[in-house]
Amino acid sequence: MKKSLVADGALLLVTLCWGLNFVVEKHVLSTMTPIMYLGFRFFLSAVIMIGIFHKRLKTITREDIEAGLVIGLFMLSGFLTQTVGLVYTTPAKSGFITGSNVVMVPFFAYMLSKRFPGVSQILGAIVTFCGLGLISISDNLTIAYGDMLTLLCAVCFALQITFTEYYMKKADPINVAIIQIALTGIVTLGAAVLLGPISLKVYSSEIWAAILFGVIFCTAGAFIVQNIAQRYTSSTHAAVILCTESVFAGLFSFLLGQEPLTFKAISGFVLILAGVLITELMPYKGQEPIKESADAVL
Repeated sequence: MKKSLVADGALLLVTLCWGLNFVVEKHVLSTMTPIMYLGFRFFLSAVIMIGIFHKRLKTITREDIEAGLVIGLFMLSGFLTQTVGLVYTTPAKSGFITGSNVVMVPFFAYMLSKRFPGVSQILGAIVTFCGLGLISISDNLTIAYGDMLTLLCAVCFALQITFTEYYMKKADPINVAIIQIALTGIVTLGAAVLLGPISLKVYSSEIWAAILFGVIFCTAGAFIVQNIAQRYTSSTHAAVILCTESVFAGLFSFLLGQEPLTFKAISGFVLILAGVLITELMPYKGQEPIKESADAVL
């Protein structure tokens, strides 16, 4: 239980960084394309991680490679469909539809492990989903091409979270994180090069500082923490906690003067917090306890 709480707290710190990065990234995307930003962010993250953990890569196993490729494929697909979908839909719709993965994860986890996620886990996911709806849905919700792409993005992220829990019971979290980030970086940076020339001189030091924030705190550090934390917490727990990035995004946006904090948004924040507390404090009725790995993580 103690390790599970520490893992959940670490995931909460990850979502705080991701929430702040929504505001930081918005500034960066005014000077470069989304695909180019993703390429820089993930490729540089992979280079840094390889430089730090190159000795660990010598112990890479077949399980690490399989896990990294599977999880990385879902992560790559999620970021690509989310980025392209944003061109054809609003950020509010994109945030809500992406956050719907919190409802999908318990059912994907059940299909994969045959372990019932627990009544409190499902209830917490549904309450959190309702909070996301209050924050993100506008009055004139319509179904568009971008909405469908973003729904596919939500499915990909739900599968990423589900398979992360599945593989982290037997694979090395650091090696897996390097592989999944490198895969995403190579594909997105390659696509950026094919779509147009890249000139590094046109970007200011402020832009590079914003990119490095995404590289260090929101990618390399974040996915290492997620992979390690999901050894000790369930995928449904992780999904509910990770979706609180929308709360931090709204708070940082308000504090930095980018958008007002409305009664509707505050109500949504309260529901999301209630969903997290339900999954954290209510007993896991009907769920088998998580088996912790006896191996040292670091």
